[in-house]
Amino acid sequence: SSELWIAYHQASRSHKQMTAQLIDCSDLYDLEDVLDYIFQQGFVDSKWRSVVWWEDCTFVRLKACDTIRDLLARGAGSTPNTALRLIVADVPLAIWVHYEYVHAGQHHTATQRIRLDLSHVKCERLAHITNHIFAQGYLPGKARGLVCWKGACGRIIDECTKVEDVLSWGEGVSECKPLRLVIGEFLEPHLSDLRC
Repeated sequence: SSELWIAYHQASRSHKQMTAQLIDCSDLYDLEDVLDYIFQQGFVDSKWRSVVWWEDCTFVRLKACDTIRDLLARGAGSTPNTALRLIVADVPLAIWVHYEYVHAGQHHTATQRIRLDLSHVKCERLAHITNHIFAQGYLPGKARGLVCWKGACGRIIDECTKVEDVLSWGEGVSECKPLRLVIGEFLEPHLSDLRC
């Protein structure tokens, strides 16, 4: 058979049920060809090309050079239950936060990943991330008025800033490039609109 079952898994729709689609692969050789076909047909917007990858039904990442013949021979993608998963990271799945305590006797820091794909976490703006941090008890409530967000350059980023904007600036995208949450620094209101 030259038909392959695939299921689209978009991060922005992670809480909705996936549906499998049957693709005729008679003119296609490998998963890269299937991906080209999917974008050409408009099943997925081509602007997401740089943030897609394949997994089998057991969540093992596949290579784009895996041939359709080999996949079908081992049963991958041969039925709706074994459909290959096309992962589309169309929204960020996490933001990395670096906690900096400025008034501690020693210079204490810690870095944490905060998942953005959880249904119970509202995370449109930095204020939502701050509220989540305090709601989870990661910081004591008495410190709420003593925190501010800063970029790598040290400039203050207002809490009303959208998380997607911060990530587009390259802040908070990885453990090596976290967004800084400074604890123990009094924030003057007129400084809160500065950005890097």
